[in-house]
Amino acid sequence: MHTTTNRQLGLLDGLMASVPANDFLERLDQTVDWQPLEVTLQAMYPATTGRPPCAPLVLFKMSLLQHCYGLSDPQCEELVGDRLSWRRFVGLSLSAAVPDETTLVRFRARLIEHGLQQQLLQQINAQLEQRGLILKTCTLVDATLVQAARRAPGQDPNPGDGDAGYTRRKGQIHYGYKAHVAVDESHTLIRQASLTAANVVDDAQVETVLVGAHQKVVADKAYWNAKRSAWLVQRGWRNGILQRASRNHPLNVSEQQRNRQLIPIRAGIEKIFGWWKRCTGYRRTRYVGHDPNRLELEFKCIAGNLKRWVSLTKA
Repeated sequence: MHTTTNRQLGLLDGLMASVPANDFLERLDQTVDWQPLEVTLQAMYPATTGRPPCAPLVLFKMSLLQHCYGLSDPQCEELVGDRLSWRRFVGLSLSAAVPDETTLVRFRARLIEHGLQQQLLQQINAQLEQRGLILKTCTLVDATLVQAARRAPGQDPNPGDGDAGYTRRKGQIHYGYKAHVAVDESHTLIRQASLTAANVVDDAQVETVLVGAHQKVVADKAYWNAKRSAWLVQRGWRNGILQRASRNHPLNVSEQQRNRQLIPIRAGIEKIFGWWKRCTGYRRTRYVGHDPNRLELEFKCIAGNLKRWVSLTKA
């Protein structure tokens, strides 16, 4: 079965060499070892007979473009067909048909069916670790709210999203999901992510996103409690969670000073949330239900890490 991207150029494809390059995509294509990802994706298509499907790596790269630039399926199909630099990145010759939006929908469904919505990021991170870009000396933990694709259910027939939830923040009610992430502080690379309904408290996902080795964990005051402090001590990880004053127990001078030192470190994670929402449109989910939206979060994490990887390795 044919699953690799088509790198054999025909007569017309020679024109692609004269097209101005997209610097980010050129660097990305040269930086990442796509072969391990291709092997994983190929396993979703075990059939060895019949008409070969579109190469899964092509669909994976198209999905990356979607999440780097905040595109819908039809927009992605159109732009890959229109931009030669994008066609070259995904591995399509000029004579090859661009996968349509239905093919992208089926590809996502297959990823979910095979449980890959929580595994692809780890393959990218394995390469980042090999390059020495994930140092594991300090890990930042935080969560951000993402509005549901459907509006909150009301008295009309609108069913809402059965996996979304309500929460209140800064006096406003939010309906949707909460993306929890753990980030390597040294280069602001996402190590792990989790998606829950918005009503799940931030601290509830700490043990889900703090997987693997860590030396120090930094988080905001929402994560501060005695149980969490003991949990970190038990694992030998330094506690960098900002302390929270309680009733009749204000913070003393040293505790306030400690918080001031940790605030700028913790703020590093906001760069990721800012890029997601400002550049990729991740203020609102695209899909309905936990699993499709968990896959969207996985791609958002991969896109963020790849963008950062290219930036770090830029000469």
